[in-house]
Parts: sequence; C-alpha cells; structure tokens
Amino acid sequence: MKITSKSLYKLGFVGLVPNFGLIAGMVLIVQGFIRKDNKMKIIGLSGILFTPLFWFIYLNSDFHKGHLTQFTNHRLNEVVKDLEFYKNKKGQYPDSLAQLKPQNKFFLDDEFFSDEFNFKKSKPARFYYKKTEQNYVLKSFGPDLILNTKDDIYPEL
Repeated sequence: MKITSKSLYKLGFVGLVPNFGLIAGMVLIVQGFIRKDNKMKIIGLSGILFTPLFWFIYLNSDFHKGHLTQFTNHRLNEVVKDLEFYKNKKGQYPDSLAQLKPQNKFFLDDEFFSDEFNFKKSKPARFYYKKTEQNYVLKSFGPDLILNTKDDIYPEL
C-alpha cells in the first residue's frame, strides 16, 4: 500500500502539536527527500521548528509564571504544615528544612522557579528558611530568583 503525498501533507497538521510535531516533521522531511518534494520538506521543517518556538514562548509567558506562583504557594503552605507538626512534636522549629524529611517522606523544598537553562548549577534551588528565636522565616525566591525582592513568595495560610 502506497501512501500518497496528499495524505502525508495532512500529517503536517500534527506539526502544530508541540513535541509530536518533531516526529511528524522528521517523517515529512525524510519523505520529502525520498519523493523529491520541496513543499513536503518545508512543511516538515516548519513542524520541527514549531516545538522549540512554542516552548520558548510558553516558558517565558506570564501564564506560565502565574502557574508556577500558584504551585509554589501550595508547596510553601505544605512546608508550613510540616514545620508546625515538627514544632508540636519536638517543642521547637527545626534548624533546617532537611530535618523535616524523616517525618514526611514526600517532603519537598525545591523551588519551582529555577534557571532551567543554567546547566552549571548542580543543585536545584531550595526555599529560603531561617529559624528565629520564637518563629521562622519561610519564602520562595520568586520568578527573578533573587532573594528579598518584591516578587518573593510567602506562604498564605
């Protein structure tokens, strides 16, 4: 059974779906070379280029930052619950967030905000936590990844 060029052109619409477009684009480019069809090659290349363009725009959008802020807020609120449970159990707040891990095996203090493209960093960013005499300070670095700026995120309980 021979696949017609017309049906392969329809595969070009898959190129508009991020990630799947990479596969469809590669198929179209290969078939474009086999069939000596420049139009098919261009459609395939467009499908391949759409995925990184989509992710670049999405990851730099306010929509994405808004979701990261919501997720960060939720995670900070979970850390507050763990801190209060620790205090009720031990009589004081922990010296570091790492001390919460034994009581909650699902405990996470990783930042959602990070420099995804800075591969030199070997460790993920962690929430800022500092124990004071009677209480503690807990916050996220926020989207700019700089502590003590207006975009820092605090728990909301």
